[in-house]
Parts: sequence; structure tokens; C-alpha cells
Amino acid sequence: MPDLDKVISLVLPNGLEKSRSGRPIRVLGIDLGTTNSTASTASWRAGGAFPPEVRSVEIVQPTLQGDYTHSLLPSVVALYNGQTYVGEGAKRLRSRAAELGLKPFENLFYECKNEMGIKRTYHRAPEGYRSPPEIGAKVIDTMIKAAGEELGAQPDRVVITVPASFQTAQRMDTQQAAQLAGLNIAGGDLLDEPVAAFLDYVFTSGVDLGLERASSRTVVVFDFGGGTCDVAVFRLKRTGTEPGPLGVEFLAVSRYHRLGGGDIDAAVVHECLIPELCRQNHLNPLDLGFEDKKKYLEPALLGTAEMLKEGLCTEIQRLMSFDKYEGADKTTMVKTQPGTQECRVGNRSYRLTAPKLSTAQLEELLDPFLDQDLLYARETEYRMTCSLFAPLQDALDRAGLEPRQVDYCLMVGGSSLIPQVRESVGAYFSKGELLLFGSREDYKTCISRGAAIHAVALEAMGRPLVQPICHDEIAIRTQSGRIGLISKGSFLPFPADGGFAYSYEVAVPNTTTVEPCNVRVELATKEDDRQLFSQVWSVPGPVTQGTPIRLEYRMDENQVLQLKARLDEMDEGEEFSATLENPLTHVVNPNEKRLEIDRTEEDLRTGRIPKTQVPEKLAELSKLYAELNQLEKAIDFIKRAIAARNPPDVFLLNRLAAYYGERGDSERQEKVYREATRVSTWSGSWFNLALALWRRKKFSKAREAIDQAIEIDRQAPYLVLAGLIAGSLKDSEKSQALLSEAMDSFDPVPGLDDFELGWFVKGAQTLSDQDKLSEGRAEQLKRSKTEDRSTPEGELPVATPGLMRTAS
Repeated sequence: MPDLDKVISLVLPNGLEKSRSGRPIRVLGIDLGTTNSTASTASWRAGGAFPPEVRSVEIVQPTLQGDYTHSLLPSVVALYNGQTYVGEGAKRLRSRAAELGLKPFENLFYECKNEMGIKRTYHRAPEGYRSPPEIGAKVIDTMIKAAGEELGAQPDRVVITVPASFQTAQRMDTQQAAQLAGLNIAGGDLLDEPVAAFLDYVFTSGVDLGLERASSRTVVVFDFGGGTCDVAVFRLKRTGTEPGPLGVEFLAVSRYHRLGGGDIDAAVVHECLIPELCRQNHLNPLDLGFEDKKKYLEPALLGTAEMLKEGLCTEIQRLMSFDKYEGADKTTMVKTQPGTQECRVGNRSYRLTAPKLSTAQLEELLDPFLDQDLLYARETEYRMTCSLFAPLQDALDRAGLEPRQVDYCLMVGGSSLIPQVRESVGAYFSKGELLLFGSREDYKTCISRGAAIHAVALEAMGRPLVQPICHDEIAIRTQSGRIGLISKGSFLPFPADGGFAYSYEVAVPNTTTVEPCNVRVELATKEDDRQLFSQVWSVPGPVTQGTPIRLEYRMDENQVLQLKARLDEMDEGEEFSATLENPLTHVVNPNEKRLEIDRTEEDLRTGRIPKTQVPEKLAELSKLYAELNQLEKAIDFIKRAIAARNPPDVFLLNRLAAYYGERGDSERQEKVYREATRVSTWSGSWFNLALALWRRKKFSKAREAIDQAIEIDRQAPYLVLAGLIAGSLKDSEKSQALLSEAMDSFDPVPGLDDFELGWFVKGAQTLSDQDKLSEGRAEQLKRSKTEDRSTPEGELPVATPGLMRTAS
């Protein structure tokens, strides 16, 4: 064990000799992961060495082939032949799901952690398996039983980790999962995963944090797992001259829950293995449809892809350690999986013999994941590609930091073992120190190990090793300035006992007799006056200016701020109440569209949406899928929306045609546009048809369609398109006449809507009218920069400084 004296002296008074318990302490740390879960145990007695020895729990996992024992428990649950399989057995069943009749979220459950907090239910599943917390409970229960055998008794304390980005609903679902597994978990027993990983690294490596020489250190924890990529940026501080908990100021958190090693595995499946399967079985790639690839082949081949990737990474890392990788012929560095794998697709069966992956192929697949320029997600029906620098850059931007200002970056998660990932992240933080674990297993078990160390401190001392700090003052705005509520540097929870603090330092801004007084309640930071919250509180009249407002507020260890306001003479039901999650920490989850899809689909499945609103919701889902570039799903949902309408909706028909066009299905696009012209006299259908035909260079048909549109409605954008079509038909005289008429027909530029403005710019560009072109582009630029400058409602309260303030 490394020399830990410096680390221990920073945080522990006399080690742990002042333990509040003389009895032996047995604890359990649990990392409930998206792809894999782990558990670690620790035992400690007062006066013993700290940190205690932490053991990763070896978990026996039944499979169809016999018991499998490992410290990693795949977070997969399957019901098959009357038995519940958790872990490796369920994972293996997943690879044969189509063959064995297993259906996702009916009798096969995986990646349920990503659905915590969104009230998702699995309505086709049997009792006890119908929600993410219930599935999480099965995984937790498996780990508890394995840990009990190792500890020889029930643990005195259990700490479960959660992503730092988890909000209240997600944390509550995690607590519910623990409770369903028989654990009594309080809010303080949930530990943020980045902190757990950092605790394990600090106490097992003995890294010199330099906190005796500097007041703080900036840390990035980069957790790149199988199904998620979490980035946490925090400032680590000493909390005083005496030993005590290290203070943590969370600055920013980014969680990309559709970015992980599984996405790289999916790339291997769809770009390498399926094409090879087609070659070996003499198939044209078009012989396999979306369902064939996604429902049958991908689950069957993901395990193979993962093994090929990991095997190559091990060899690459070995060559890098001898400086022999760069000069190697990467086309001949190949990992092969021996044997033949049978893949069933419906009632068909295909064979894949000796699947292989070359280093050159892997590097090509990794390129977009390591791109530092194109940071946006690119998603198709089959897989998602997103640079891992997207969450890194996002978190640093939100924290207001440059990579050179980071002191340490700790790499966590199994996908951090990919050598190219480690190299790229290390180069990105060129001024900081890259912290790496000593073994492959440590990358995957460090979070549960850190949770176990944390649990010992909680049970022995009643306080954590690391304590959250409020890193900026939180104040309420008044007409004469800000009044502080929670001071910068305050330990969380605030107040320390978890109760409420009280203040009478603000008052009602004006007098009303009958009408209510609208008080604008705004919270802001002190350092940059950044607004955290704004909402109008309608105080019923009559009320007198200067009447004191009683504020009640608290902020817990999970950075949830509660604020209440009331007049003493008011009934309890009239009080103002608000809850802010992570008010100071910039938390982002860029998958809002995906979450909205999940919520809407859940509402449709469970019948919470009235039948009259179903077509509208189907159309909304279609639009969301289209924005994710999942056009097949977008088409499916919009067809269902159209079928639910009678008569068909012309605007939905136009959207369906547009989706067909984006997909490259021009024949169906034309067919649907023509159907739209049949069901409605709306001129836009003819215009859209003309535009689609013109883009396909079917100029004569395009002219027929635009003539029909103009006959119904002779508007300027239609005339521009007609002029373009005439030009394509080499009728320059008619083209010039139509374009001139169009430009004379447009209203003044500021009054044009965005559609009209776009065609105004196109017409001016075609006519080479520089004045109008400049005017149109200037208006477009102006609109792109327009901000909401609406005047806020209500009035800020008036300040009454010096009145009573207390913390309970």
C-alpha cells in the first residue's frame, strides 16, 4: 500500500481513532451501473488502519451453461423458463433474444438506469418487473446476497452511487430500488459517482494533491462506461487548518447517456460484422431490413464485437508500451474470434465464421468518437456517433474553464481502457496530470470501492470524507440590491441539521386592496449576478406595502434548494414554494428529445393520453424522431397519426412526403404529395411537389405542379420557384419576368415570415440584386441573434435589512 500519511492527515482527525463506535464496522458500497454493476465490502475496527482493506465482491451468476463468477455484474435481467436471471446469464440470453422469444421490457430488461426518474413502466412485464426501480432492485438484491456471504453478516451501512447529474426524481427512484431490495437508504447514503471514484484513487494511490501548498485543486472526472459518458468538474478544497472533510465545489456536470463503449461496439457490428456476414452468406446488404439488423443481428453480434474490440485494445496497449504501435501495419493487426456463430433472423439462419476486426478498421470507427471539431451527435436508426469531447467541452464551458486550467483528470470506466481514448484525453489536458488506475479491474470497480470507503467514514464518524460546499453566495433580489441567503463556502446540507433557515429581510413591494400583489421572487448568485430562478408569487389582497415576508430555505447534500415564502397572517395553503435542483452547478443532459420520446411513448402505452389527443401525440413523436434523424421511426409514427385522422390531415401528408424525400425514397415522396393535392385545395402541397420534382431535375413535371400552385395562390415564394424552374428549362425570358414579379410582390423585409424571407433571399441571389440580397441576409442575421427582451412580470420585494434571521 502506498504512503498515505499526507492524504489521511488532510481529512481524518487522528486517523479514525475518534470513532463513535467501538464495535467492528462492516459496510457495503454499490455502483448500480448502466451496463455493469459492482459491489465492494470493507470491515474496520476503531484504532485500525485507514483506509481499510476494500474487497470487490465476486458474484455468482447463473447461466444456461452453469454458474459464472465475476466482480462485474451486467445490469441485465431476464425471465426465461420460469427463472429470473440477473447478470451474465441474462446478458447471454439477450444475445439469443430473437431465438428464445425474449422481448425487451417484457421479459428482458437492460439499461434501465437511463430510465430512472421518468416514470417509465413496462406494462407487458409481470408483477415485480414493471418499472426501472423494480429492475434495479433485482440487480441490487443480487449484490447484497453475494456481499452477505463475504461479510458473514448484514452490512452496518450501505452507500449507493449515482451520477452527479441525477436529479431528485432519479435519486428517489434509486432509493426506491434500494428499498425494494430491503435496504433503508437515506439521501446522505447516495454518493456521486465522480466523488466515489476520486476517493478510491486518492486512498489507494496516495496521490499528492498539493493541498498543503495551494488552497484548491480543479479536478475533472471522466467516466466513459459502456452506456454513458459522465464528466464532472469540481474544485477540491481544504476546509480549515485542522483535519476535516475535503470540500467539493461542483462546477459543472455533463451526462451523455447514449454515449459509451456500447456505441463503439454497435459501430463494429453494423460497419464490420454485418457486411462480413452478408459476404459469407452471399447476401446483398439490401436483403436485410431494419428489423433484421436491429432486432435480430445486433443483439446477437454485440458480444462478439465487444470481445474483438477488447482483444485489439489489449494488443495495442502492449505495443504502445514498447513504442512499437505507430510504425506497425495496422491492416495486418487483426483480432479473430474462432469458430462459427449461427445468427437467426426470423425463420432464416445465417452463419458467421471466424469474425475479425483489424486495427485499421477500429481506428476508422474511433475517429468520429475522438473528433475535437465536430462535437454534435449523429444518430441513425442503427446507432449513434458522438465525440467524447462533446461532454468534456460542454462541462468545461459551463464551468468557465479552459483545459489548461485543470489540475487533474481522472479516467474512469471500462471504455477508458481504449488506448486511443486515453491518449486523446491526455493530450487535451496537456497542462494537467492524467490519473490512471493500476489495473483493468480498477477502472470498473473503483466507484463501488470509493463508496465502501465513504461508508466506513459515515458509520464511524457520522460525517463524510468529502463534503459538498456552496461555491457562490445564493441571494434573493430586491429593489435595492441582493440579500444573501446561503453564504459562499457554506457546507451542505445547509442548515447543518437539515431543517430550514428563516429570514424576515424582505417585504411586500406595494399596497393593494382587492387585486393581488404580484411579487417577483428571484434568486441570483453574488459573483456574477447570474439569475438562478424567477417566478411570480401572487399574494392575495388586501396587503400593505412593507409587510414582512417570512422566507424559509434550505439546501441539502444533493444540492437541492427549497424556498418558501409567506406572510405570517396567511394560511399555510397560500404560501409560495419552489424547489431548485443544482442551482449553482451547470448540469446538462443533452438527450431531452430522447427523454421526451420516452415520456410520450409511455403515456401512449399506459392510456394516459385521451383518444382525441392520440393523433397529435403520434405526430409529435414523428417530429422528434425526425430531429434525431431516425427517419424510419418518424415515418412509422406519422403514418399512424394520418391513419388516426379522418379525413387525412394535409399537413401531416406533406410531412410524410418530406420524410420520404430525406430518406431518398423519391417515388413515395411524389406519390404522397399528389395524394395531399387530392385531399385538400391547399396550394402548399403543389408547391412542395414542384420543389421536390425540381430538385430531382424533373423540370417539366415541376412546371406543371408550380403552375397549379400559382393558379390557387399567386404568392411571391411560388413565383420565385416558378422562375427557377423556367431557368432550368432554358426559358430565360420567362424566368426573368417571374423573378422580377416575385421580388416586387414581397412585403417589406421586416414583415416577412422566415419562409418568405428565405425565398426573398433566393430570388435576390438569382437576380444578382446585391442591395436586396444584403437586406435579406442582414434580416436573417438579426433574427438569429434576437433575444427575448420581454419585461418580467411582478415587482421585486423591498429590502428590510437588519430584521431577524436564524437557522434552525
